[in-house]
Amino acid sequence: MPVVIGQVASLTGNNPGGTENRLGAELAVAELNAGQGLLGQNVELLVADDETRPAQAVRAYNELVEQGVCAVVGTSFSNASLAIIPEAEKAAVPYISTGAADSQVDPLRANGFMTPPTASAVAEQMLRYFRAHGLTRLALVYDDNSMFAKTGLEKQTRLAKDYGVEFVHLDKFHVDTTDFGSLWAGVMRAGVDGIMAWATGPPAIALVRQRPRELPFAMSHGNSNQRFLDAAGEAADGVIAAANLGLVADELPASDVAEAATSFTQAFKALHGRPPSSYASDGYSAATLIAAAVVQAGSDDPKLIRDALEEVAVVTPQGRYRFSATNHHGLNADQVAVTVIQDGRFVLTDWSSNELAQETNHQGRSS
Repeated sequence: MPVVIGQVASLTGNNPGGTENRLGAELAVAELNAGQGLLGQNVELLVADDETRPAQAVRAYNELVEQGVCAVVGTSFSNASLAIIPEAEKAAVPYISTGAADSQVDPLRANGFMTPPTASAVAEQMLRYFRAHGLTRLALVYDDNSMFAKTGLEKQTRLAKDYGVEFVHLDKFHVDTTDFGSLWAGVMRAGVDGIMAWATGPPAIALVRQRPRELPFAMSHGNSNQRFLDAAGEAADGVIAAANLGLVADELPASDVAEAATSFTQAFKALHGRPPSSYASDGYSAATLIAAAVVQAGSDDPKLIRDALEEVAVVTPQGRYRFSATNHHGLNADQVAVTVIQDGRFVLTDWSSNELAQETNHQGRSS
């Protein structure tokens, strides 16, 4: 009998990450099966479409549970993941979300985990960047329909004072907004020295195309993918973007994470002819974490896998995960890359490269 892992992914609808989530998880499973599988058995991945709708995501998760999966790689659509997590608590089948909203793991739920850096971690790392570059009076704009964006807003505004940053202008928009003229007019009147945006998908593209070019413009990690770069085109050049470490694998300081990220990137390119997005890296990391927990548990029993997830330490293209009984997100601000978009690609900033080198040296001294 194979070890069966489930996956809920946005294969249809307006969430840009679903197909990439699936491709990442598929690669992890293929690598497992090219080795010894798990527990001496092949690994099977069952994928269900959430259609970028929370209600359908719940149905998809429950259908996978009925098919006997041992754990589920979750959707990158945070609103859908938040709908699934109560179902995961009822079913007691571990769910590792690839969405980034903190409220998936705060407050802690027994069966809810996540792979991306939290909005809190990204908020903190971007504040460090702003402080280092003398950007102290900022505007913050966000998608009011996105729990991920609203979480980023809350965390970043709460932490800002600790980093000598003030958000002197806040403005929200609806996910269906296409014309941001009035929003940007308000930003310009506020006399800020930079802009922070929390948005993903189509509104993020429109924001970038219409942004005031004379101001530094920063975004969260929700747009770390080729689809965004292609859609935004030359308008994205110069945008400062948070990203997971795997997105800049070839620029990372030497470390075990850099090795994992490079290996994953090369394997993904060989299969698909292009580098992986953050969404693909999330799917790969979630499947890798489940596999490590199966090995740790010596079983594909969901309850034993859940317990093992709180004990494993796993190096992935995203960073070093160490879940615990009080931490179901595994990554912190130190494992968030800050990039700048140049000529249609994400490039690690010098500041971030130096920060990551210091973190790698610290890890080396601690090990």
